[in-house]
Amino acid sequence: MFGPSTVAVLSFGIFIGPISSEFGWSRTQTALASTFVSYTVMLIAPLQGYLVDRFGPRRTILCSIPLFAFAIGFLYFLPPVKWVYYGAWVLVTVCGIGIFPISYLRLVGTWFDRRLGLAIGIANAGIGLGGALLPLILSGVLERWGWRAGFLAMGVLAAAVTYPAAFLFVREKPELAMDEHVVVDGVSVKEATATGAFLLLALAFILLGVVNTALVVHQVPILLDAGLSLQRAAAVQATFGVFVIVGRVATGFLIDYLSAYLVMMSVVVGASLACVAYAFGVSGNVAFICGALLGMLIGAEFDFLSVVLKRLYGLRSFGKLYGILFAIFQLGAGVGTALLPVMREQDGSYRNGLLLFSAILGVCACLLFVLHRNTRAYGKETHNPRHA
Repeated sequence: MFGPSTVAVLSFGIFIGPISSEFGWSRTQTALASTFVSYTVMLIAPLQGYLVDRFGPRRTILCSIPLFAFAIGFLYFLPPVKWVYYGAWVLVTVCGIGIFPISYLRLVGTWFDRRLGLAIGIANAGIGLGGALLPLILSGVLERWGWRAGFLAMGVLAAAVTYPAAFLFVREKPELAMDEHVVVDGVSVKEATATGAFLLLALAFILLGVVNTALVVHQVPILLDAGLSLQRAAAVQATFGVFVIVGRVATGFLIDYLSAYLVMMSVVVGASLACVAYAFGVSGNVAFICGALLGMLIGAEFDFLSVVLKRLYGLRSFGKLYGILFAIFQLGAGVGTALLPVMREQDGSYRNGLLLFSAILGVCACLLFVLHRNTRAYGKETHNPRHA
């Protein structure tokens, strides 16, 4: 709930307005920090995958939480100096290296197989829950004490809630925890990355990265530009957070029984339609429907990836492969979060940027359909890289 995915990504947009006002920066300059976050994640994600595969999820998680809590609380002292501001967000991201989703999803993958999708969906729902609750918590804190207190509050939550929960309940499967050199099923990184399926997944996730993080960060400004009040925009953002939870659990459940690629493709198409609606302005309940569709997309993407990676390549190199694709996703995210506000400044609105995002999601849906057809060609998902 209070890890870097919610604190540094889902909740970042809440701070753009207050920081811009106090420091006298433009919205684009302030939001550029999210690009630094994305590119830092891109660089450290493969390292996280290595740490998780080498030392296990529990040790990686417990070492990272205190560092992350301190780093996010330290943002209380931010001066109006751009290089310090951007550097601080890089530090926050590096300190959170062990508590991005890879660690938890690798752990879940050791415990579950037949109902893996649902298990991952439930575990990952914490990000959606944090995405729904943090805006409500932070709005009150920011209104009463300002944005600096908001960062301090998030640091306290990370230390007081996340660490005890992880210490008490995060446990590796006994036979794996007893012997860190135990051999697990699956293929090597070299074998996996040489397959056509991995290439298509990489293309799909760089496109998802371009769109998804930018929409998360800029959704409230998009709604405000469309004429919604701040209170109504916050309500849409809360709806978005709720449907991140729905997307995680529902997607996890469905991909245990249906083609994971078709389930994900359906969610991507829905988000593409939401981008079109946002592009031409939204009002009334349409804004809530669009927020729900985008929430479903954010909720589905990494549940889908976790299940597909295990089914295609096993657990032997799961952390490293997930880290590579997560880094590729963040490469796209850095482009998207910078591109969308720049296009707004040039065009005077978000319309063209959102229409471009809709088209990008359409291409992504086509890639997922190709993956589905390739999977059907050999009958099932398998650890055999020749089939992948």
